[in-house]
Amino acid sequence: MAMTTRTKIAGAVLGTVVAGALAFVPLTDDGSAADGGGGSGGSLAAGPAEKEAVPSFTATDWVSYGDQVAVVRVTAEHELREPDEDADTDTAGAGAGEDYLARTVDLQVKERVWARSGAPALPSALSFTADGWQVKDGARKELGSPDSSRLEVGHEYVITLARFSGGVWAPLGSGGVLPYDHGRVGEGEFRGETVTSDAYRSAWEARAVPGDEAPVASRTAGKPSSAVREVLRGARPDATAARYPGLDPVARYRKAAGGGSEPAETFCSVAAPLAVSEDSRYTPQELAAVLGDLAALAGRDAASLRAYAASLTAGDETPAAVDDAARAASVTGIERECGTDVGELLPTDV
Repeated sequence: MAMTTRTKIAGAVLGTVVAGALAFVPLTDDGSAADGGGGSGGSLAAGPAEKEAVPSFTATDWVSYGDQVAVVRVTAEHELREPDEDADTDTAGAGAGEDYLARTVDLQVKERVWARSGAPALPSALSFTADGWQVKDGARKELGSPDSSRLEVGHEYVITLARFSGGVWAPLGSGGVLPYDHGRVGEGEFRGETVTSDAYRSAWEARAVPGDEAPVASRTAGKPSSAVREVLRGARPDATAARYPGLDPVARYRKAAGGGSEPAETFCSVAAPLAVSEDSRYTPQELAAVLGDLAALAGRDAASLRAYAASLTAGDETPAAVDDAARAASVTGIERECGTDVGELLPTDV
């Protein structure tokens, strides 16, 4: 396996995993998931939490791994582009016709609802990466998680926030973002559309798994932030996580999940070191090893990942030997799935 190979390029990437590990899906005009996975008949087990670094749906999750819960208002959003990237450039490669455009949002904290004992102080304003857009043939389509809000300008939310490694504040995960317009949980923006608290409650009740702890979303739908506070005050954190209050949420979850030195690998955690912001250097062989690991975790993009990996290690490894079509498809697949900007996805030692 390439775990030892990836050691050179992995670095400290878990904060990136948290910010970009959602299972992005295009939203239709009515806000539902374009692939059919976001309808109210879906299952929490099939949701994006499987691809996140920390669980975030239940009160136990919130009090185990969250630091602060607050009512926030989204005041602005910004596109994230490379400094030399033209607005009309398709960075996924000629012929791919598809790109991912990242987005950051600015938030103003309006009310502090709950804080973990000893948690770091929450700033009054903060910014972080949120779901962005798919750009295909010049047309832009919103991307989002089928179990969460996109965080749209002008809307309010109850969010469980955590300070991750490197001091970065971000939502604990997709389950930790609740619409909160008009002072009621479930009122406002959810999956890119405006919903009522009754519709929001029904969507979560349809996802209920018998025997599992109910999400905070369904327990507090239609209620004010004080109800969220009461739910959290009555929740007990995971006993193992509670013994490590000084660790960041991801490290705390590692301990609670079994104490191993490495968290369970997901497609997006394996892809995270490929982000252009990581400034890592790797050979064609090392890049091919990572792509091979991604292919083992991928679905529809597995073939292109394997083809590109094979071309990196074939022949004399000159640029002419690289399968550019497979490379472009691999870039599109990774950025669509994880929201991670991997640039041209070429070896960086040449």
